[in-house]
Amino acid sequence: MLFTRRSALVVFAAMLVGTPSVSLAQAPTDTYYEFLLARRLEADGDVKGARAALERAATADPKSAEIRAEIASLHLRRNERAEAEKAAKAALALDEKNVEANRALGLIYAAAVEATTERTQSQQTATYIRDGITYLERAAAGSTVTADAELYFTLGRLYIRGGSPDKAVQSLSRVLSQNPNSVRGRLALAQAFAASKDLKSAIGTLEEIVEDEPRVAPALAQYQEDAGQLMEAAASYTLALAVQPGNRDLKVRRIAVLMEAKEYGRAAGFAGDARKQHPNEPVFPRLQGRALFDAGDRSGGISLLESAVKSFPKDTSTMFALANVYADAGRGMDAEKVLRQVLAAEPANANALNYLGYMLAVRGEQLDEAIRLVRRALDAEPENGAYLDSLGWAHFRKGDLDEAEKYLSAAAAKMPDNSEIQDHLGDLHARKGRLPEAIAAWTRALKGDGEDVEKAAIEKKISNAKGKMPNAK
Repeated sequence: MLFTRRSALVVFAAMLVGTPSVSLAQAPTDTYYEFLLARRLEADGDVKGARAALERAATADPKSAEIRAEIASLHLRRNERAEAEKAAKAALALDEKNVEANRALGLIYAAAVEATTERTQSQQTATYIRDGITYLERAAAGSTVTADAELYFTLGRLYIRGGSPDKAVQSLSRVLSQNPNSVRGRLALAQAFAASKDLKSAIGTLEEIVEDEPRVAPALAQYQEDAGQLMEAAASYTLALAVQPGNRDLKVRRIAVLMEAKEYGRAAGFAGDARKQHPNEPVFPRLQGRALFDAGDRSGGISLLESAVKSFPKDTSTMFALANVYADAGRGMDAEKVLRQVLAAEPANANALNYLGYMLAVRGEQLDEAIRLVRRALDAEPENGAYLDSLGWAHFRKGDLDEAEKYLSAAAAKMPDNSEIQDHLGDLHARKGRLPEAIAAWTRALKGDGEDVEKAAIEKKISNAKGKMPNAK
């Protein structure tokens, strides 16, 4: 820079202790003086004066990247991103390694990424992520060991969005090394661990502070739930509700994990409490009715859901829940009646179309209608493995084995761990005389999720098929 640092510092020091201000005409080319004056004016709230001082400094020293980077930072602190971007690029045109200019541009592009809400990442967002990472990495490389945590936090967030969770873990770990109690740092680090499939570390990162910072409890509960730690997740949701007692979604999540853990009594109790707190929310009688039914109080569960349908006559989700318990209670005709009511209200309801179609297929009744219903569901969701299975099973029950194979094979490929689908595929192979393939499919069914199948019946089919094979002993 074209200035005398020592003389400028003397002048500026005098200003700080109350010496009368030096007029601009006294030091027209003293860029360091203008630089420091800008800092002083901004601190005093005179942003306009600070900008003017920096512009004078830039005019006096047109080759200074530092001054243009300072202009960029001033605009960025005022959330004037377009002006900040222009000044930062001007600084980098003079010195592409300038730390502050790289930092400013990286933060600008990171903010643009955070502002996007689309589920599918656009090309523009991908560009922002790439450029934000590039500039922040340059800033980090040129910074001291104690570079600010904001830089590494923002870089870590961009790594997560950019699909580099391992780099995110490294960057966010630096944030916590400087500030172990940073709540947002820990939340971001836990997210990075989860993105890298390390749920244990994600959980541990939040468990360390959850007692002192219960704000992290909802995120902790979700990671515990994803890891299959259902009772721990329920406890974390309870802790979260102590902070947010009116949060409807947290109540729903706690009830749901308890039901998944087969703690139906506790789930029914919490759902009953929530019904009193949220009398206009149909989700809670819906959950309580199902929980009571699964806990063994079938009549109580059905009665509650029947009452809920009357209280919320337009809520098709509650109607669907009632049809579900009717079917599970062996009241197929009642379930069919309710499902037809759902479809009268919502003719394109894919779940109801599929459920009714599959129910008819299982009963072996009205199979042409069953096929039409499930085809309509598949029109809405052509890649849905459960719907493909329903259509395949309807064709199987009708005797159209080639059509059945087309859909059942596709369903089994999409949902290889679904025991019921693998069981259906095994039945198809057996009907077509392909016993080795049937045995393989039934074996996959036994190793699958175990839902909606009877293992003893499958084992018997495997045994019978082996007995029919030529090489059987």
